[in-house]
Amino acid sequence: MRVVQHPDAALDLARAALLVAAEADPRVDIDGQLHTLDTWAAELRRRLAPDWNNLQKLARLRSFVFEELGFQGDAKDYFSPSNSLLHEVIQRRRGVPLTLSIIFMELGWRIGIPFEGVGFPGHFLIRLTGEPRDLVLDPFNHARTMHEEDCRRLLDEVTGGRLEFDDRLLASVSKRDMITRLLRNLKGAYLRADDDEGALAAVERLLLLSPDDHDEVRDRGLLLFRLRRHGAALDALTAYLKARPEAPDRDAVAQQVVALRQLLADLN
Repeated sequence: MRVVQHPDAALDLARAALLVAAEADPRVDIDGQLHTLDTWAAELRRRLAPDWNNLQKLARLRSFVFEELGFQGDAKDYFSPSNSLLHEVIQRRRGVPLTLSIIFMELGWRIGIPFEGVGFPGHFLIRLTGEPRDLVLDPFNHARTMHEEDCRRLLDEVTGGRLEFDDRLLASVSKRDMITRLLRNLKGAYLRADDDEGALAAVERLLLLSPDDHDEVRDRGLLLFRLRRHGAALDALTAYLKARPEAPDRDAVAQQVVALRQLLADLN
């Protein structure tokens, strides 16, 4: 994941997302998938007039991505790991808000549209900057424009009303933040699928990005425990307790540590 160590402006978002996918499937042809995006962008560029503004380009981009290429949100199998693996999203033309955002933004950037990612809770969005008023777009729903009342309604849907709307929820995020969110989505998808090995691989990548993320250190330990890698699990959970002595789940984790020590003692 050295690619995400670049300054944000120089970070190749699509390549980074495809590297994440390649961790799950070593057969991923990263350069081939990037060539597909370049080919689509070249075709799109041929359909633009030189004097078009960003709103005109956006209208053509919407039509190209969602009508001609046939991309759409995968509501039927939303939590499938495939929806967080960019090469599969490109091939299947189905995805979740974040992966659809990556494709939409990458094509937009290639034709000069100044998109930014918006880390809205539970449902990633896109911002088009530079207009008299920034536009917020929902890539899961054909990149339709989201007004404040739409965002409030969406927040209620994805959080069950547990979070109060605040303009700060519509703040732009970095490409590195997007890769972190992609990995967390993938981790959650693997956990739902009872794929502990896949979830552990996602956690390992998250810790490369943020070595001091103590929650991921804990989750790494718990996953290692479930995978019967007891020595490594004990090291991770012990490190978590040391780093977060006041953690709300300290007692539960401490019980896991006691159990691990007993298991290792029995093996010896």
